[in-house]
Formats: sequence, structure tokens, C-alpha cells
Amino acid sequence: MHEIWTALQTPPAAPGLTLFEAAGIPGFNWLSRILFENWPGTFFQRSTWEDLMYGFWVLLALFAASLLVIEALMRRAGYPPSKRVVRGFSLALTVVGFLSYFSFFNPSVRHSAYYHRHEFYHYFLGSKYSSELGYKRLYECTAVAEIQLGRGSQLRQLEIRNLGEENLIQRITDTTVFDHPEYCTDHFTPERWEAFKADVGWMESVSRGTYWDNMKKDHGYNPPPVWTMAGKFFAQLGPANDHTFKLLSGIDIVLQIGTLLFLGWAFGWRTVALASVFWGCNSAGNFYWTGGGFLRQDWIFLFVASVCLAKKRKFALSGGAFMWSGLLRVFPFAAGFGWFVLMLLHLIRHGRLHKDHLRFLGGALVTAMVLVPASIAVAGAQSYREFAHHIALHNNTPLTNHMGLETMAVHTWDGRMRFARDDSQSDPFQSWKEGRIERKHALRPVFVVVWLALAAWITWALHRTKQFWLGLPLSIPLLFSLTSITCYYMVMFVVFAPLCRVRPALAPAFLATAAGSQVLLAHGYWIDDRFIAISYVFAAFAILPLIAFSRPITRQGLKALFTRRHSTNAAERSASV
Repeated sequence: MHEIWTALQTPPAAPGLTLFEAAGIPGFNWLSRILFENWPGTFFQRSTWEDLMYGFWVLLALFAASLLVIEALMRRAGYPPSKRVVRGFSLALTVVGFLSYFSFFNPSVRHSAYYHRHEFYHYFLGSKYSSELGYKRLYECTAVAEIQLGRGSQLRQLEIRNLGEENLIQRITDTTVFDHPEYCTDHFTPERWEAFKADVGWMESVSRGTYWDNMKKDHGYNPPPVWTMAGKFFAQLGPANDHTFKLLSGIDIVLQIGTLLFLGWAFGWRTVALASVFWGCNSAGNFYWTGGGFLRQDWIFLFVASVCLAKKRKFALSGGAFMWSGLLRVFPFAAGFGWFVLMLLHLIRHGRLHKDHLRFLGGALVTAMVLVPASIAVAGAQSYREFAHHIALHNNTPLTNHMGLETMAVHTWDGRMRFARDDSQSDPFQSWKEGRIERKHALRPVFVVVWLALAAWITWALHRTKQFWLGLPLSIPLLFSLTSITCYYMVMFVVFAPLCRVRPALAPAFLATAAGSQVLLAHGYWIDDRFIAISYVFAAFAILPLIAFSRPITRQGLKALFTRRHSTNAAERSASV
């Protein structure tokens, strides 16, 4: 597992057009060569530029936080900066934050030709051939295709992950691929098998070596059927090749820009700047993991859109966006707890749901009624049952870059990868995984207590609010504690940016969280230690909004929490402002 991380840090260099050339921007190749290769010497080369970017991310986040502190002091002194100055700084920070996420598109440090081969192998092939591969056969069928393409002798020395019940790494010779290739080929028509072989052959040719071999030790294809439906639609547009992957990887750039524009539309440019700088500078959700990937920003676009649409009182669309985001990744549903609380409190106090709540629920229901049957039609009648079985196995497989309460709690000194590694096993980190699973089951009562405490705290923080959109961002601490998800999903913290508009004192700590995460990622050798440390930083900040929005607990406040009220028309109209 640690070796996979190290190998994937340096994907193979290969000549190819940049994303912008594929999009038809004339002269970009000439400009990029001038800026990044020919001048001034080695300044923009990988080793130098990566070191510079680590420092830049920390300094950018701290610089933006410092500007907020200075602005607050100026306002307190009676000399507030003009709106024009604030808007100018906000726009500049938005652009710089966005570009910094991509390391300013320096081709020396991004994936060759921009797109992320590891991501496309799993999600392009996994969705395009989902009917044939399911959730278990991607690695084995890839090996069978490679054998038929003449790589059999090399494969006999390699290992792949068994995506079945054990989910462990094993030698390819211990699998069925050499003796029973029909385990894969029987699921394909002859035409589809030839197309799959061609796609695998091209993927191997541009990812050749250790980088390619280690792809088959990851954890497979994991999206729900709704994502498979969208992925299959785009993947069917062309074969695996340079041009197709460049175009498809551009979708995420559009979605990321769209997310920031949504925030600007609903909350203003100051909020956009906060979100852009945090997104660009935090280490948990940095470009390395999913940048240049295939439809990896769809869920966050819809997740943020649901908050923005609720702020703008477009509740049906907000509910639809939230449902769609959840159907794409599942875990976003946990962030709906705050909205559930607001609806329940209104129902208890007034004897009925507010009309805006009904619109939200209606939008969510209609979206589910459209997407779920459509995904079944595309992915198959058994797709949801297969996904549920697969994701249960996947969620019970600890990963080095998991983050969340569970990951923090099960990490012990003796259980670190540094001490738990056992090279005598086929999977050297099997003992590390088993230890984490055992500690997770032993700590289950503690987790339940924490979940209930957070649920109560969120309820208290929301019980007096009239702003429905607050329900989602204030539920992030519960989501963080309920789930153990991979680090790149911590981009969900961008929904805290709108909270900083209501509680400005949160903003410097929000940006400092991003800076601190970069410092922690850059230090330490073992990956599990790094992401545990980063988890503590994110968890510490996640609690701050609950503190900021919680009123002191009083007897009268507790009594009024579930008190039945007879609302006036004015109160009804303002219930979800």
C-alpha cells in the first residue's frame, strides 16, 4: 500500500498535447514551452516547482487569512476598506486560488498531457464496461486482456488485488486469469471483448511499467449506479485515447468553475474567494488524487449547488441537487441531518411542514424517481444490490488516506503502518488492516455516543435559525464522524465558506486549516500518520462553526426547543428565509 503511494507519485512522462491544445486554444504549446521549459532554465521543472508550490499554498492561505484580520481591525478602528478594494482582492484571490489548485497548469508537475491515467483506468473502463465487469472483475479481466495481447510472461511475476470477498493483494498466478480466462470473456460479446482489449492495450502503452502494474493493486471501481449511468454515457463517446481523455478530463474543470460561480451568485465574491483559496491550498483534497480525472467534481458541484439554491429560496431545485449529489456518492446524504432537524422542529412547533420544506422534499423525490429507474435501465436490474454488497466490503477495508472520526480513533502507536507491516504476507499490510478493523468494532459504543452528542449539538445550534441553508454546512461535523472516507472528499469543507459570511470570525481559521494541512502533508514518511494528523486539523475546525452558532444552554431554551406554537402568517413567511 505504501509502495503503491510512492509509485503513483510519479506517473510516466510521455509527450502529448496539453488540455488547452486539445480544446483548440491556438499557440498554447508555444507559450507553455516558453513559460515552463525554456525560461528561466530549470525554475519550472518538477523538483523545483513542487517545492515552491508547497510553500506557496501555505503562504497564500495565510496571506488571505491575514487580509481578513487586517480588514476586521480596520473596521473596528472606523476605517473600513472600500467595497471596490474588497471586491478587487476577492477576485484576485479567487483566480490565484483556482490556478494554484492546478499548480498554475505547469505541465512539468501535472500528469502528462494533463489527464490522470490511474483515474481513467478505473472510471473510464469501469463505467464503459460496467455490464461486463461489474464491481469485481476489472483487474482480472484486464490481466486476461493483457495475456491475449502478449504480456503473459511478464504478468506471471506480478500481483493484483482480488476484488472479491477478501479484497487482498495476491499473485496473478493464484487467480483464475491463466487457467480460466472464460471467467471474464464469457461476460463479453466478441465485439465488446475486442473493444475492451483495445482500450486496455492503449492504457498499458501510455502507463507502462510500475505505474501501470500498481494500478491493479488499488481498490477497484466503486461508484453507485447513478454515477455509472453518467460515466457510461461519456465513456461511450470514444475509445480510450489521448484526445478522448483530454476532453473528458476537462469536464471537471468546468464543474469546479461552476461550483465557484454558484457560490458567487448566492453569497458574493468574498465567499468565492474563501472557497477558492481553501480548495486550492488544502492538502487533503489536492490535485494529486482526482485532478485530471473523470467526473470527480460532479458530486461537490451539486452538493454546493444545493446550499446555494436553498439560500436563493429555490427549494425544489435545492432538494433535487442534494438528492443527485447523494446518489452519486452516498455519503453526502449524512449532511442532510441538519435539514431533517429544521423540518422536524417546524413540524413539532406548527403541526405541519412549511411549504418550502415540502418543495425541497418534492424536488428530492422527483429527482430520485427519475435517476434511480434510469440508472437501473443503464446499469442493470441487479446493480444496486451488487453496489451495496461491494461498498460494504470496500468500506470495511481501511485505506491509508482515509479521514474521519473512525480513522482517528483506531490509529494507535503500535498499530501504525511502520510497525504493522509484514512482508511475509501476500499483502504486507493485511495485519495493519485487521488491527484497524478490530479496534473499530471494539470502539463502536464510543462512536455511537459521539454521534448522538453531535446530533444533539447540531440540533441545538439550528433550533432558533430561520435560514434553511445553514442545515447542510452545520451537519458536516456529523458527516465527518459517521463516515471514514478518502481524503479527497474533504473538499466538502468548501461549504463552510458561506458560514464565514454569517460568522466572519471563522474565516481566518478556515484558511489556516488549509495551510496547516499542507505543512502536515509535507512532513513525515508514513502515509497513515500524515492523514491522521490532517484529520485532527479538519476535525478541530469542523467543531468551530457549531460553537459559533450555538447559543448558551438555558432552561427556557430547552423548554422552547420542542414547544408547540401557533404561527402567524408573518412567521410562516419567514420560516425559511
